[in-house]
Amino acid sequence: MTDELLDKVMTDMELDNVAGGVGYAYFVKRKDGKYNVVSANDRLTPEQVKGIMAGKSLMSLGIERGVHTHFFGGIRADKLGELKVNLDRVYKGCRFQHL
Repeated sequence: MTDELLDKVMTDMELDNVAGGVGYAYFVKRKDGKYNVVSANDRLTPEQVKGIMAGKSLMSLGIERGVHTHFFGGIRADKLGELKVNLDRVYKGCRFQHL
């Protein structure tokens, strides 16, 4: 995924954070302060998600892929269904299976 496409996905989905590189993960912050992984190419444990959001070293979290993060505002839950349909149409080749 190119940086331009990643920025468009971030803006369109109003995500709190995305970690990407060779691997990627999209995060949203819940009202209770915990995070949901909206989509990721690898399974992440809750501890790894908290560590990424806290800025900890990826190696210390057992993640060996290059990762960069971006922070945005919250996601609108009422738009998830519509977003999934539109994202699947617009971003061919990208999977948003956890939406």
